[in-house]
Amino acid sequence: MKFFILAGGYGRRAEPLSLVKPKPAFPFGGVPLLALMLGRLRGLGCSAGFVNLHHLGSQVISAAGDRSGIRFIEENELSGSRVLTRALPFLDEDLLAVNGDTFMDIPLGEMARRAQAPEVDGVLLARSDRSGRYARLLCDGDRFLDNAPPGPEGEAALMYAGAALFKRRAVAKVDEINFFASIRRQGLNFQVVPHDGVWLDVGTPYSYFQAHGDYMDRRGRPGGNGISPGVEVSSAAQIRRSILWENTRVGPGVSLSSCIVTGDLALESGDHSRQIVSRLGIFPLA
Repeated sequence: MKFFILAGGYGRRAEPLSLVKPKPAFPFGGVPLLALMLGRLRGLGCSAGFVNLHHLGSQVISAAGDRSGIRFIEENELSGSRVLTRALPFLDEDLLAVNGDTFMDIPLGEMARRAQAPEVDGVLLARSDRSGRYARLLCDGDRFLDNAPPGPEGEAALMYAGAALFKRRAVAKVDEINFFASIRRQGLNFQVVPHDGVWLDVGTPYSYFQAHGDYMDRRGRPGGNGISPGVEVSSAAQIRRSILWENTRVGPGVSLSSCIVTGDLALESGDHSRQIVSRLGIFPLA
């Protein structure tokens, strides 16, 4: 089975972070999200696949780390889900499409089992949600019908978790920017598999900060800092629960608490709390 990581978007909701770095390159514990997800996919037996490029594409390529088995597809204009059809000439079997701004557990065995039925065109991975921040999946039993706007906070709902298994015939029918629209309009039979494993979302700066904290907790480093390669920190500096991107130098007069520093900066002094410290300026982390 081949994978397709959708990594070309601008990430508008993640600005100003995404003006400096594309979301698939956001580091977790110093390792780019894309490299982590590729490692997860290879661990599932998906050793070859595709990654699309558009916004800051060269950084996406660098974030992949080990590029073996990857075919990069550069888009001059973003085509949304329609880019999946560019895999068709190289595709003999099912395709696992994964959002490039999420790190997740993928129950691939269960998804593949559900896709074996001849009448099934594909499978959507879902998770339960009560946040009221994400679009809902509307289903008839296990079959996807449509998606709907977020409901009120606290109301139980299913949301799309960012991974979908397409049979080859279904890939060929993706003709709209949002593949949900193609599924709905063409009456494709997509089954829904709920799964509440690890799911880390980098949709906004604050959700990235929270996801990074969750990742560090799971790595046995609760409250730890995320330090990327090329970071120099003075022993006199005070850093708590902060994320420092590559090529940052932190001098002795600096205090950082719950901050994101977006790299290629030299900080000699200053007190920062719940802020994004960037070459573009200083912004609240909210």
